Amino acid sequence: MLFEELERFSKRLIPTEEVAVDFPVDVMEDEESIKVVADLPGFKKENIEIYVEDGYLVIKARRKEEVEEKGKGYIRQERKYGEVQRRIVLPAEINVEGVKASYNNGVLEVILPKTEKTKRKMIKIE
Repeated sequence: MLFEELERFSKRLIPTEEVAVDFPVDVMEDEESIKVVADLPGFKKENIEIYVEDGYLVIKARRKEEVEEKGKGYIRQERKYGEVQRRIVLPAEINVEGVKASYNNGVLEVILPKTEKTKRKMIKIE
């Protein structure tokens, strides 16, 4: 009984490896590339940062509250301001020089071409 209580207590103190999903992404792979599509509505293109680091694609987006209305009190404020981030494991080595990204109507699309050594090569049986 004492050990069970200690275990439950320690689980509350020790953070788990769970990653909060701040925005949805789709990751697709074919022989030539990896494609990531992320929903980032309400962000400006200038406030989105994308980079490849240690086998991960990292996407960060920031949104600032820009308008300050004096004299108006909020009854409810549900629109969020701040930063969201995702780290996506890349299943193959990427040619970083060939990465392309586009952002249209709140949807970010990143195409990550694979390096030659990670592309599938068919071997003919003799």
